[in-house]
Amino acid sequence: MKVIASRANPFYRTLLRQFRVAGKPGELIWLEGPHLCQMWQTHQMGMAWLIFESSRLGDPAIEALRVGVDLEQQICLSHDLFDSISSVQSHQGVLMVVPAPEVPSLVRLNCATVLLDRIQDPGNVGTILRTCAAAGTTQVICSPGTAAVWSPKVLRSAQGAHFVLQIHETIDLSALLAKESGSQDRLPVLATALDASASLFETTLPKQAVWVFGHEGQGVAPELLAMADQRIRIDHAQAAIESLNVASAAAICLFEQQRQHRQSQ
Repeated sequence: MKVIASRANPFYRTLLRQFRVAGKPGELIWLEGPHLCQMWQTHQMGMAWLIFESSRLGDPAIEALRVGVDLEQQICLSHDLFDSISSVQSHQGVLMVVPAPEVPSLVRLNCATVLLDRIQDPGNVGTILRTCAAAGTTQVICSPGTAAVWSPKVLRSAQGAHFVLQIHETIDLSALLAKESGSQDRLPVLATALDASASLFETTLPKQAVWVFGHEGQGVAPELLAMADQRIRIDHAQAAIESLNVASAAAICLFEQQRQHRQSQ
């Protein structure tokens, strides 16, 4: 076990550099708090470091995480040093640095899927991932410009949803839809839009679909709307609120779809 108490320590400087780019495509992932760390151990394999604050040694949750982890991969930091690499104000004194999980290189639209088109707010992305996992979606595909799905803020919002979803990042959604358009097993594509759309609550939704949710301000890109099989709107009091938050809209759509088919599940 490495015990570090000095900011001048070369290994600690390496940690600081990793912390600044945590979760970006191609970089290591930082999981903070016992819950996410435990879920990683349950669902995934591979770890770079298990890092904990020195005062938390002996804590049952942290001791459970240490079981089976090579001592060379365990890093014990002083309180001040841990504070410097924690992404939360009131941290729980433990985090894991892990490699990104492998995903299939071939992306298909033949299972329940959500496409995220340039959704920039990490909280929105994380909330949508959590909703997808709860609603039975199996795959999430993100365009360039969408918040990094493995960033610490998205991980905190998703609360473990990453580990039950197949997630693809920086995918050209227009090219994907064009490539899949002739596939016999491609699911229908539904995109949220205010104009030239059908009411969600007056539409018979397919049991499985590819849903497209778009940018917080601009909505789904026009080229993606043009490729959708159907445009869907959520009727609401527009005089009071022009549009719904994208994470709220995703939850309403996915659970309305589930509600319509609950007897056949």
